[in-house]
Amino acid sequence: MNILTLSGVRGGGGTTTVAGMLGDALHALGQRVLLVDLNASDLLRLHFDVAHGDDHGWVAAGFPSEWRRQAFELAPGLMLVPFGRAAIEDSGVSPLLHGDDFWVRALPGLVGDFDWVLFDCPPYPGRQAPALRFHSTLDVLVVRPDIAAHVLLAQIGLDETSHLLINDFDPSRPLERDVVKDWRRHYGARVLPQAICRDERLHEALACKQPITRYRPDADASQAARAIARWCLSP
Repeated sequence: MNILTLSGVRGGGGTTTVAGMLGDALHALGQRVLLVDLNASDLLRLHFDVAHGDDHGWVAAGFPSEWRRQAFELAPGLMLVPFGRAAIEDSGVSPLLHGDDFWVRALPGLVGDFDWVLFDCPPYPGRQAPALRFHSTLDVLVVRPDIAAHVLLAQIGLDETSHLLINDFDPSRPLERDVVKDWRRHYGARVLPQAICRDERLHEALACKQPITRYRPDADASQAARAIARWCLSP
């Protein structure tokens, strides 16, 4: 079983969108995929038409072994476990609760049922979910190629075992091209070979409560997601 942890260099960088479309792309390649939302914003569910007010979520589970009661089967071999913001709001549990310990204890029970478990992790610089990242097959930092992200990444640094996924890249902008060029020179092979270019249809897909890979399979972002999924499966 492979574990993929996805984090953003800051909020609003598109990590949740990437998690949804990459999980869907891996599933389309015949992989059994579990998507887990570790963010209190609880937005991953919206990409799969799960109502934001629904109270299902792993935070509502008493023990890690009970996560399946909070999950949604989106298709055979594709499951989603929302965060469960509504459960937090109803119970008064701290919104700072994170799933690092919960899911590390749940991992042994997932082996054999899934080929990939994708964790949509809270953004840096807090370095959330360190234990999950330690167990991960791939740890990916999702970044937009702008100056703010460039500075934040320089401050945070990229762990030696982590990879950089460039998202929302507009190659027509010289400054963004320069930022990407600098990252590729500095981080080398740890920058994923496939960037996700800016695509307005990503916003349309969310409005239709679908990952872009389902909403517009022919979109550039969908093709990028499939390329990244194939890269994940490469030896």
